[in-house]
Parts: sequence; structure tokens; C-alpha cells
Amino acid sequence: MGYPIGLAGALVFASGGGSANLTGLTVGLLTAPLLAAAYAASLLEFFETDRGRWVVAVLAPAGRMSLSNYLGQSLLCVLVFTGVGLGLAGTVAPAVVLLIAVAIYTVQVAASAAWMTRFRYGPAEWLLRAWTEQRWPRLRSADQT
Repeated sequence: MGYPIGLAGALVFASGGGSANLTGLTVGLLTAPLLAAAYAASLLEFFETDRGRWVVAVLAPAGRMSLSNYLGQSLLCVLVFTGVGLGLAGTVAPAVVLLIAVAIYTVQVAASAAWMTRFRYGPAEWLLRAWTEQRWPRLRSADQT
């Protein structure tokens, strides 16, 4: 039910000029949750397959240290795209921006997997846990002590 209604609403939204058209905007806002639920249900179904379980296993370490990855990605993008670093914003084609983003994420996924084999938390997650629990949690994995 989510796909037909959600996609129809998205079509009305897009063909009506997006947020400039009140009718299209209203239809889009009312049907977007159905489309999002259909996407989520499709992903849940996919994650039950062998390939889906593999994807989960590959991405899980990056998810366990998502705050560290978010902060790292933000810093890298500042260094690559702004005048603080290389200043590539507006000077490279959108396809190159996409390639840079995929490269950064790929490196983060690999680095996260390596990090999580030795440590229980990402660095930022560890600091956040220490602050919220008001104590220094054990950082090393049980097999690394």
C-alpha cells in the first residue's frame, strides 16, 4: 500500500512544482510517511536475505561508531571542500563530489571495522558514554585486555 500511494503522492508533488504548489506540497506531506514505511519494509525484507545479512555485517561497525564517523566525515569534508583546506566546493563536477563522498565512506567503513576489532566503542562514543555515566568506561574489547 505504501509504494503505490507514496509514489503517486511523490509524483503529484514533483509535477506540481514541489513546495511552490500548496496542493502538491500537501499531497506530498500526507503520502511521504507511506513511502518511507514502504522503503523501510523493503529494507527489512532485504536484511533477511543472505546478501542483506552480509551488508549488515559489513556496515555494523560503522553504525556502532556513527558519532565518530559523523564527526570525522564533517571534518574531512570541511578540509576537502572549504577554503580551510582544498576549497573544492563549486569547482568540481557533481559526479566527482559523489566519488569523494563514496571514497570517504568506504574508508570510514574499513577503518570502523578495524577499530571495532580492538575497541568496544568509537572514540566519540566513548567520550559521550564517559560524560553521561560520569565515569571512564572500559575502552578495550574483552579479548584485548
